[in-house]
Formats: sequence, C-alpha cells, structure tokens
Amino acid sequence: MDISTLVPLPVQLCKLDADGGRYGVGLAVCQDLGLLVISCSNKLHVFALPEDMVATTPRELELVRTLGGVAPLEFQFEYTSGYMAFTANRRLLLVTDGGCPGAVYVIDVVRGTHVGYVAAPGTILFPCGVATRRSLAAVSSYTSVRVFEGSGEECTWTAKREIAVHANGLRFTPDGLRLVVAEDCYGRVGIFCAKYGGFLCHVAFGPDANVYPMDVEKCGSEWIVCHFSGLVAVADNAAGAGAVVKRRDLGFNCRAFATVPGLGLLVVRHDTGVQFFATPDAVAMAFMSSRRVVWMAAVCRATIVRRLTKKQRFSE
Repeated sequence: MDISTLVPLPVQLCKLDADGGRYGVGLAVCQDLGLLVISCSNKLHVFALPEDMVATTPRELELVRTLGGVAPLEFQFEYTSGYMAFTANRRLLLVTDGGCPGAVYVIDVVRGTHVGYVAAPGTILFPCGVATRRSLAAVSSYTSVRVFEGSGEECTWTAKREIAVHANGLRFTPDGLRLVVAEDCYGRVGIFCAKYGGFLCHVAFGPDANVYPMDVEKCGSEWIVCHFSGLVAVADNAAGAGAVVKRRDLGFNCRAFATVPGLGLLVVRHDTGVQFFATPDAVAMAFMSSRRVVWMAAVCRATIVRRLTKKQRFSE
C-alpha cells in the first residue's frame, strides 16, 4: 500500500458526536464481521463496513450500535486511550480505558456485551495502545508495555512479561516474534522481542525528523507509522533500523489507523473524526461499470474457448 498514492474518500460516519476526537481516539476494523468500531465521547460506536463502500461513495456508514455509559461499560477514555484490537478469532474486542482507575476491557461487539478484562481496573496505570497476535495481547502505558496470554476462550488473561518502554500504539509482527511500539516521546519506533522482551532496534528516525509516532501497522515489506501531521512508510529490516521510504502530510493530527487489505482501504482516526483512503486500484475497480465487467468476462471466456478449440484441432 503506497501511502503517496492513496485517494481520500468522501465517506462520513452518521450520528458521530460533535466533539469528534475527545474522550477516545482509537479505532478497529474487522473485515470478517464487516464492522468498524471507533471510541469517542466515552463510548464505542459500531458501524457497518460494506464491501462496496468504495464503489458507492459518497455515503454515510450505518451505525449498528453504541456501547458505553452503563455499568460495567462506564468508560473514562483519556485523550490517548480508547485504542482497540480484535482477538485472533475476530470474535472479541479489546479496549483500553486510561481513566481512573484504568482497565483493558474484553467486549463481544456482535452481542454488545462485556465478557471480562485483560487487565482488571487499577492494575495498569493509564493503558494506551493494545495489540493482539494468536493467543497474545500487548498493552502499552505511560511506564511500560505488558504482554498477556489468553486462554482458549480468550476471556481469561495471564500476565507474562513487562517491557520498560513508554509507548502509544503497537503491533505484533505477522509471525508473532517481534513487538513494534510507537514511542511518541522519543520520536521513534522501537522493535522488541515478543517472547523475552529484549530490545532489538529502532526505526531510523528521531526527534529531528519532527515525527511523534502515535500508531504503527505492518503493510507488506514496510511499516506505516501515523504521527501528528501525517503518515510515514518505513522499510522493515529485522537486522537493524529501517529507512524512511515515503511521507504523506495529511493536514490533521493522526491518532490511530487501520488497514483493510481485502478492500484496499486505510482508515485514519484523527482529532475530529475519521478519514477513509483507498488505493488507486481499488478505486479503479469500484468505478468500473457492471457492463464493462460482463464484457471482460465474456472476452475471457471466448479466448479460453478459442484456445481449447485450437488445441483440440491440433491434437486431431
């Protein structure tokens, strides 16, 4: 996904509270469930994410349900909490709540129910980001990153290790061996061993680059980092620090983001709402008329028939 070529989409979220990014700045996307969840105004807003959203823009996404405001989901999202991640089986959503006393909730968004905690209230001071991979979950805070392992039902979690690093957004690598964290205070992205917690390397940019990372996501052979003014693509190099490949100034403060490779989408959470982007290929395919698709299919079938006929004659 080339961030320099992404096309902004005129997609809006209906019934989004006027305060936009206050009291919750996270988002999570589950393509399997067709859901987009954002935290805002101390609540979780669950929207339907249609597969044809690129083709039918401009449009408003349908609000499925709102969670929060009633015990036990009385969220107190701070400005840097409300980050979310779906578990490996896509059934449960983990949500960080940085308010007093602070907690990491486990929520079934399909049923709209609270099913437990990764970290019970008061056990982590100001939890910020959260990431999942297989049975593991990692939670960042102002003082450290803690790694938990879930049970088979993924409702019971056990603390495994703690990494002394201040971070916001974070992600596991696809193989689950490394943990990549956005160290906003130091303007860099750190890579750690997920199993033992040891430091491996830093991504090659620092405070002089005017980049204060808030979230990070793996995309092909690169890491995409969102910061206060835009996006940065950094080459993934397990042996050492990567190199900055591209930058994209978006003109607003980015807080969190998610990629949806199956739909060719990138969704960015910023101070006042959400911005959707699509790859040029996804846009081109979406605006291809149905007649054009039928015509291309007919041409392909005719070509195959001609080749088979020619092969049959040659064999005779």
